[in-house]
Amino acid sequence: MRAAEPWPRDPRLDPFRDAVWELSRGGRVAGYLTCRVVPSRALPLFWERAESVWYRVAWPDGRRERPREDHGPHWPVVGDLERGRFALEDIAGTVFDARPVTGAVRDALWHKYGRPA
Repeated sequence: MRAAEPWPRDPRLDPFRDAVWELSRGGRVAGYLTCRVVPSRALPLFWERAESVWYRVAWPDGRRERPREDHGPHWPVVGDLERGRFALEDIAGTVFDARPVTGAVRDALWHKYGRPA
């Protein structure tokens, strides 16, 4: 692929482009996950173009986890979110229900918590 060609776009990642996901446990909102899809280079051949998903958890008290990256071909975080769940790696056994937030609520949360990377 030459530099002038457009970066490949994975349609599976469309729901994660500048997205906000509500994280809940037991029906109560526990936090929000912001996601952003960015161009990246794929391994093992660094010159292969791909996309990756950067995400960050924001807690209602204002704390934020460090940004993290999910990448293909296996997409573990993307796969979990597609199934309506999110597991936080740092807290073993902590699994949240996850649902995408849309419209004006999404816009307000994106403005409050910002992009992950």
